[in-house]
Amino acid sequence: MQNSSIKMEAEIDSVTDWRTLAGFSEFFNYWQSLRHGGGLPHAEDFDLLALTPWLAEVTLYDIKGPEDIVCRFVGTAIVERMGRDLSQQNTLPQHADNTRDRVLKTYLAITNLPCGTVARFSNHYSSGQSGVIRSLYLPLTVSATGANSRMVCISSREDRRTYAAPIEQTISATDITSLEWIDLGFGIPGDDI
Repeated sequence: MQNSSIKMEAEIDSVTDWRTLAGFSEFFNYWQSLRHGGGLPHAEDFDLLALTPWLAEVTLYDIKGPEDIVCRFVGTAIVERMGRDLSQQNTLPQHADNTRDRVLKTYLAITNLPCGTVARFSNHYSSGQSGVIRSLYLPLTVSATGANSRMVCISSREDRRTYAAPIEQTISATDITSLEWIDLGFGIPGDDI
C-alpha cells in the first residue's frame, strides 16, 4: 500500500483513526488494489459486491456537474437512517444551507485533484434523531470518458445520538467537525475548503 499523508483540519473532537472503523481498512485496501499504474481505479472495475459485509454503509456518487452530485447507489443502513432512498437523486439539496458550499468544494476536490477524505459530520434525521457520521470518500475514473467523475464512500455512525422533534426531511452535514485529507499521490487541497 502506498503511503498516505493525512492533513487534519478544523478538529473539534478527538478523531478516531479511520482505519479502525468497521470496514474502512478493507474498503480502502480494496480501492488500492484496483489502481492502475498509480492512477485511480476504474469505476467499472469497482465491484460493490466485493464489499458485501459493509455494503449497507456504502454510497456511490456520479459527479454529473458542478452542482449535480447524484447518488448512484445507497446502502440500506444509510436509507434507513435518512428515512428515504436517495438513489438517482441530487444529494446537494439535502445538505444544510450553512455547509452546502463546503460539501460541494470537498466533493469536487476529491474528484478533480484527485484525493481522498475522511469527513466527520452531524446529520439531523427526519425521525428527530441527530447523529455523528464518519465517512471515507475516494475517487474513481470512468474509463469511457477518462474523467474522475465518480466517487465511492463508506460510512460509520457513532454511538452518540440526540433527539429533537421530527422534521419533514433529513438534513445532512448540519455541522462538519473535521476533514482529514488523504494524499493518493496527487496532493491535497489547500486550506480554502
